[in-house]
Amino acid sequence: MILLFAVPLLWAAVMDYMKRIIPDWTWIAILLLGVMSAFILPHPTLLQRIAGFLLPGICLLSLAMKYGGVGGGDIKLTAAIGFSFGLYGLTSILFFALLPALLYSKLTRQKSVPLAVFLCTGFFIHAGIALITGR
Repeated sequence: MILLFAVPLLWAAVMDYMKRIIPDWTWIAILLLGVMSAFILPHPTLLQRIAGFLLPGICLLSLAMKYGGVGGGDIKLTAAIGFSFGLYGLTSILFFALLPALLYSKLTRQKSVPLAVFLCTGFFIHAGIALITGR
């Protein structure tokens, strides 16, 4: 099931890297897959999914309003991933995504980075660990 998320996430990463835009269908597809998985899989719980949806979405929106550099597509994509994988899964994905994003930002001296690329990287590392450990 986890690999179904790869297609829209990969497309979001490619489009964000090439055009700096995340198509709406990508985050909508991820959110719909998350809703379907909520009925099939016992984990993450609904409370973890809601927290994964709201917390990062609100934090990124606050950062975008105060400092800029975070696009609306990044916020919606992160919120959709948060709902699909819950707060703990999103934490893992962000752990593996934000350090490379920060390094990319420093090396290229850009304030704004194609965040979907790094979220995709974090997702694949998270998925690999989940498949290896059986979680």
